[in-house]
Amino acid sequence: MMEYAIYWIKEDVARSYFHKSDILHRFLKEYEANPTRKDLRDQYIYITHHISLQAIAAQLNSQALNQMSIQTDGHMLYLTKNDIMIRLHAENGRLHFQCNELQDAAMLLFPMLRNCYPFVFVQGKKAPNYGWVSPITQKNNVRMRQILYSHR
Repeated sequence: MMEYAIYWIKEDVARSYFHKSDILHRFLKEYEANPTRKDLRDQYIYITHHISLQAIAAQLNSQALNQMSIQTDGHMLYLTKNDIMIRLHAENGRLHFQCNELQDAAMLLFPMLRNCYPFVFVQGKKAPNYGWVSPITQKNNVRMRQILYSHR
């Protein structure tokens, strides 16, 4: 299975680095390799929103697609549909998921994330894949404000 990390990036950073995703990717890789370095940790906290598994589970349950199953098992969340299975868990404010093919996540997980988290960046743990889940649009601005105000 392939493993990926999902980061909810703050709007101003997302707008500044949307077309510079390679810089964001390198920073996140550096932080992952050295999470105890204070300067990297401070920057990481500054550019990201914390993702909780409970919030993700609630959002996904409210948007579950037909014939899709969402199950929780301790600190793990499992999305299944037909022969596709995605395993998720939250760690240090980011979401990790495992799947057989990235296309599985693109079909099952990413559409639901786009509806509630407009500035989401994904990168592979060992795979060289990284990028934004959706383009930055005016609709994202409105949805982001609704989410932020509802979490205060």
